Amino acid sequence: MNLYVKTYRHSTSCIIAGGGPKLLSTHKALFMRISFLAILLTFSGLLMARSGNGQDLNKIIISIDLKNASLKEAIKKIESLTQLAFTYRTADVAEVDHITYQASKAPVNNILGDLLQHTGLRYDQVDGNIVIKKIKKQEPTVDINIVDAAPYDGGIRGRVTDEAGAPLSNASVMVLGTDRGTAANKEGVFNLGGLKAGKYKLQVSAVGFTTQFTEITIKDNETLEVSVALKEGTGKMEEVIVTALGISRKERSVGYSTQEIKGDNLTVAKEQNVLGSLGGKIAGVQLSGSSGASMGGTQKIQIRGTNFLTGGGEPLVVVDNTPISNSNYAARNGRDYGNLAQDINPDDIESINVLKGPAASALYGLRGQFGVIMITTRKGKNAQKPVVNFSSAYSVEKAGNFLPLQNTYGAGSNLSFSTININGVPTKFVDGEWDESWGPKMDGTPVRHQYSFYPDDPDFGKETPFVPHPNNIKDYFETGHTFNNSISFSGGGQNTSFRLSYNNTDVKGIEPNTYLKRNNLSFSGSLSVNPNLVISTTLNYANNKAQRPSQGYQSLGSRNMYQWFQRNLDMNKLKQYKYADGTFYQWNVSAPTNGVYTSRTSPIDWNNPYFDAYENPAHDSRDRFFGNVGVSYTIMPGLKVNGFVRQDGFIQNLDGRNAEGGRGVPAFWIGKYESKEMNYEFLATYNKEFGRFTVGANLGGNLMNQRYTYLRQETQGGFVSPGFYDITNSLDRPLVKNVLKRKEVRSAYGSVSLGYNNTYFIDASLRRDISSALPDNNNAYLYPSVSASMVFSELLKVIPISYGKIRASFAQAGSDIDIYQTTNSFGLQQPYSGNFPMYVPDTLKNPNLKPSLGTAYEAGLDMRFLQDRVGFSFTWYYQQNQDAVMNLDVSGVSGYSKYVINAGNIQNKGIELTVSGTPIRMKDLTWTSSFNIARNKNKIKELYPGINSLILDQNRYSSVDMFLLANVNESFGSIVGNAYMRDSATGKILLDASNMPMYVTNHNFGTVLPKFTGGWQNTLTWKNFDLSAVIDFQKGGQFFSWTKMLAVKSGQAAETAVMNENGKNIRDPLTDGGGLKVTGISNSSKQEVTAFVNARTWYRNNLGTKIYEQWLYDASYIRMREIRVGYTFSKANIAKLPVKSLNLAFITRNPFMIWQKAPKGLNPAELATGSTSFNWLETGQLATTRSYGINLNVSF
Repeated sequence: MNLYVKTYRHSTSCIIAGGGPKLLSTHKALFMRISFLAILLTFSGLLMARSGNGQDLNKIIISIDLKNASLKEAIKKIESLTQLAFTYRTADVAEVDHITYQASKAPVNNILGDLLQHTGLRYDQVDGNIVIKKIKKQEPTVDINIVDAAPYDGGIRGRVTDEAGAPLSNASVMVLGTDRGTAANKEGVFNLGGLKAGKYKLQVSAVGFTTQFTEITIKDNETLEVSVALKEGTGKMEEVIVTALGISRKERSVGYSTQEIKGDNLTVAKEQNVLGSLGGKIAGVQLSGSSGASMGGTQKIQIRGTNFLTGGGEPLVVVDNTPISNSNYAARNGRDYGNLAQDINPDDIESINVLKGPAASALYGLRGQFGVIMITTRKGKNAQKPVVNFSSAYSVEKAGNFLPLQNTYGAGSNLSFSTININGVPTKFVDGEWDESWGPKMDGTPVRHQYSFYPDDPDFGKETPFVPHPNNIKDYFETGHTFNNSISFSGGGQNTSFRLSYNNTDVKGIEPNTYLKRNNLSFSGSLSVNPNLVISTTLNYANNKAQRPSQGYQSLGSRNMYQWFQRNLDMNKLKQYKYADGTFYQWNVSAPTNGVYTSRTSPIDWNNPYFDAYENPAHDSRDRFFGNVGVSYTIMPGLKVNGFVRQDGFIQNLDGRNAEGGRGVPAFWIGKYESKEMNYEFLATYNKEFGRFTVGANLGGNLMNQRYTYLRQETQGGFVSPGFYDITNSLDRPLVKNVLKRKEVRSAYGSVSLGYNNTYFIDASLRRDISSALPDNNNAYLYPSVSASMVFSELLKVIPISYGKIRASFAQAGSDIDIYQTTNSFGLQQPYSGNFPMYVPDTLKNPNLKPSLGTAYEAGLDMRFLQDRVGFSFTWYYQQNQDAVMNLDVSGVSGYSKYVINAGNIQNKGIELTVSGTPIRMKDLTWTSSFNIARNKNKIKELYPGINSLILDQNRYSSVDMFLLANVNESFGSIVGNAYMRDSATGKILLDASNMPMYVTNHNFGTVLPKFTGGWQNTLTWKNFDLSAVIDFQKGGQFFSWTKMLAVKSGQAAETAVMNENGKNIRDPLTDGGGLKVTGISNSSKQEVTAFVNARTWYRNNLGTKIYEQWLYDASYIRMREIRVGYTFSKANIAKLPVKSLNLAFITRNPFMIWQKAPKGLNPAELATGSTSFNWLETGQLATTRSYGINLNVSF
């Protein structure tokens, strides 16, 4: 190391270049300092270790790995690895316990310096002995070489870079022997104050770089300027990951695939549902769900493909080791209330670790079959000064990706206007009975519009031009906005730590009269009651209130305007939907009687969209509490027992209505869900080193109680008093439904981990679950797992290889059945004549049911090269899921329609690859990149004896069905329906005698599952600026679109009014050269035919009703998911502000689709509906939402 010092009157500048002693990482040392949880009893006496010759400590290089050790044990470990002798008082070192520390090939003086930080101890080398003693009170708590401390404070400021001059953000800067330390900001700049005059040792470290130490001198009332250039190290900081049951493990010791995302990576684009933030970032994890217009709507998540025949199959979500519900609730009229993971505040998340398969999640037994999302929240730290973090984000949301529509023809079924006699005079008018646009040209002809028949309308009785309104659907959408403010306060004392946070989210939707208001409050804390006893808690409260839009066909929502609408409708007129006399303006109405619409005029099929928005709102509110309280007691070094009480509970209230003046019978309904899950957990852990061997063992048990109730009430027959929305106002007896579900699961589990020489590792676990939902005589099941890993880079010292590990695993995990599936019972009907009649349900229960079972094999390779500059993780897996619980259709002769069975064997095998690295690392420019891709092959091996095909889902329109099937020896989700009949020789469409397409039924179009999924993340930093972007993609799969089919059928789609080869519009009469040109093979002559046919007949009566092949689309896409451009203000910029750091960023979410195979206006990444575990059916998507905003982060 070269040291250049230049001294001025008021400051000293120091430039450090070159490399210092190598230390793997000080992150573990920092963890050690903040994790002292207990102090051993004090003993007196002087212990003299064996003698030895004096040696130069910085030349003695050793590797050491301590886990939960005492200082005395650490000293003995160093003695066993060297010829050094230590002298110390037992009473002095006995106070230091629970040390977790790891260093690879580091000098002993560095290791001792790390171990003694913040202990009040120092060391001297006297002859051949290392003497450890307490620092006297008059001495500053610094290194042995600190002298002559003065009473005036000084400081250090500087910048940390790599050898090329690129800043190293988050580099750790410590003044050894003191409590002064900090982390460099994004420019690598740091600032430390409060140092008395004297000599100190400065330690600077960063992930992937060699730790550097240097002696510095602080003078009275002066600030030392320091520049540090770190050399790239040969190893990466030892990573610790959170595995099942919250057990922390070294990454090298884990024999199965997991992938972790840090919390800062989840809040870049401020997703309203935290699960949406995982999209494109984890190999083998696929998300699909609702548009941003749904405001926190459902995000369906699949890990390694579809693993369950009858839907579901989603991973367990665990927050701070507490399992929480991620159910989703949907109600009538197509409203999506989202899954419950939206109750988690993203700003509270420290990290998310995805346990991808049974090998990782087997310790969760009956709940671990489909993987686990492990969420760890931020915590306060012991001996930490109070820290306040504030984040504020504001964004605007705009609707995008509109379906191309025609603006030439208006309402009607042919090119002529309908007429009505008014006072004996035939008058042209816009016929509201036609909810389509196959009518006359919108050429400005004066006609009576629907609104002209309402007496209170300004244009009552007037003829106005029949013209298009090209943006009428687009104009319905508003500019939404989101305010997201979060504040946290954290810190800790000698024996305590805490963090308190609050978040407020206020969303105005892009559809009229929609909103979401959310409040989150969380607290976490710990208290060391005595040296061995620690009490901890994590508490979370969430409150949601919303009015959400509806979606799907025949919903009270916006997408119906694409399906059935008139291109001549004026949205400004529709917006004034209520006249002064209380009459509602509706467009889809029959011809008026006597030329006047009255308050009794009701629409035929579709309400005015503004009527739905303001008269038919649906409210939902939810109060939720989840968290835990735990007690931890250390019996002896390495042995700890833990007890926890965990809870997840919520109350959700829903209401909705069908208002008077709209279509259908007026109604009002309310629903109330109450859910509570309690887990009582015990866990004993033991960790010990025996020379080169390490042993870890865990033994525990859990008692889970679930209670769920649902109460629904709905008016019947209309209202007694119009306009009063209350159950008591029901004209007939209200419909009431009450549901109660209870379940208990008792579990016992254990695991053993063995390691040798920090290179070879093997794990085994076993869990036994007893479920009350299962038959009494067969309610207990075992779930084993075995995994192994070898870090071969410890054996092969090949210079380019920084790290290399191979791993393999086997495991089984299950999925419990729903309650009340094994015993037949009676159901209650509505009261009749004062009695409560009972009935036998249509489904026959099965007393021999068992839980489904997932069996998985996995192997992988993890490697990093060039001092961790680039690396990859590769995984191969095979998973078999069998005995899914499903309802089998049976003959009605039996008295039942369905029978509950265990059936099915579905197989998934595939590969996952993640490649990450830092392609550019220069003085002012750094580029980091991570690319992941996954390939999954799915096959159904069997269903049930005698059954080779099972209907998973069904779509019916106009009495024509499209099915989603599970077929033996095929992939999950085969789409089967009507297809074009084609000539066997040429593949061209066969035409009938009218030159209309012919079709076949029950054609198999293949699977809905994609071939590849993945994502690409990139971050560029240039000086104080940072740019990050996330792309996700999918190759393959397919979906069926009602929106496109009905937009064409109703004559609104652009292709229904294009020009033909004759220069005429395809809607013009055939005799005038109009018509749609079709080419095919005549079914009778078998000759090729080219003809012009009536466009409406082709599109509406054939493709829109009989042939569904036309509306199947490839689901491949490449999407820009999020972009962030940020600027971090330097210390000089904010010197006069009372803040520590300040960052301002522009953020955008879902800004554009880079490429897709499906037509414009459809979004294969946001399929809104579908009852199975995989979205395949688009019946009325909410509009794609583009979000643009700013985000401010301030630390005090």
